[in-house]
Amino acid sequence: MSLINKVRLGSSLLGSKLSGHSAPLIINWAITGKCNLRCTHCYGSYGRVQNEELNFDTITKTIDEARELGTKRITIEGGEPLVRQDVAEIIAYISKAGMEMSLCTNGVLLGRYAEKIKDKIDLVVLSLDGTEAHHDKIRVAGNFKKVMEAIETAKQNKLRVLLFSCLIDENMADIDYLVKLAEEKGVKSAFNIAVSKLKGTDKREDGLKLSDETYRQAIGRVIELKSKGAPIYYSDRNFNQALCWPTFSSEKLFGADIEKLQAAQRKTLVRCFAGKHFCYIESSGGVYPCYQTVGTLPAGNIKDAGGLKGAFEKLSKLDYCKACYNVTLSELNLQCSLDIKSVLKVGANYLGKK
Repeated sequence: MSLINKVRLGSSLLGSKLSGHSAPLIINWAITGKCNLRCTHCYGSYGRVQNEELNFDTITKTIDEARELGTKRITIEGGEPLVRQDVAEIIAYISKAGMEMSLCTNGVLLGRYAEKIKDKIDLVVLSLDGTEAHHDKIRVAGNFKKVMEAIETAKQNKLRVLLFSCLIDENMADIDYLVKLAEEKGVKSAFNIAVSKLKGTDKREDGLKLSDETYRQAIGRVIELKSKGAPIYYSDRNFNQALCWPTFSSEKLFGADIEKLQAAQRKTLVRCFAGKHFCYIESSGGVYPCYQTVGTLPAGNIKDAGGLKGAFEKLSKLDYCKACYNVTLSELNLQCSLDIKSVLKVGANYLGKK
């Protein structure tokens, strides 16, 4: 995918803002709830909870509709997307539709598909959660070596790589190690904070959350390394919001919560555009503002009569959170806001600059 696609996305975002029109310009799509791992910190309980999976025809029909609605970027995730037997065909269909595409994977099966997808995927996001001992404890014995193999496979096929780490108790001391590893491999590193787990389809429970002080120390270290030129993916404003977050016991803020904050703290918040410029499709077709709202809202479904358009329009009638500490989603929100530093960071990431 070329930098032209990113320019097209930016133009569409600007057009939506000027017109006041909402559209799913970016879609994060869990094409399966199945997974070949059983990670302790998984927010979706994937591999344990089996949701219905959309068939290929429904997926391609939705891709066609998404293109008509103006979608410019799709991130394929799961579960583990590469466990779907038709994943290469899904990727090829999205690519043919002219959309930018990222793939989030644990890397186990990347070698099976790398040759088929290498000219279609803009970014491969590989999960890596610490040193070999810590990573394997969180995921499964032997998986660290598979991620290392996946990095090399991706590089051999000229696929851009982002190493993605979720900060929990087991790997909090591994930030420096992960950044150094990314530097040695010639790839970039990203960090996020654990969120509450989805139980089944309609309930959530607390994730592996640590104290506010512990998280702030970790985020402070990420900011420090980034300031020294480390290849860390997200923008400064994003990490500053996390650093100033009121309390990590609450991952989301609603309108009433924000009103209670001091003016200085309100200024650090990143405005949410979920349900306005981007959305999340879960494995059985439910359409939500983002994955943190799955099971908390009466979502529409792409299988309903109104399809993707109807399900997305339903989001505008719902009341949900206005900000969150989720670093990944906040970066997406900054891009949707056309925050100049975040936009420049996207360009720098694409061009391989720190």
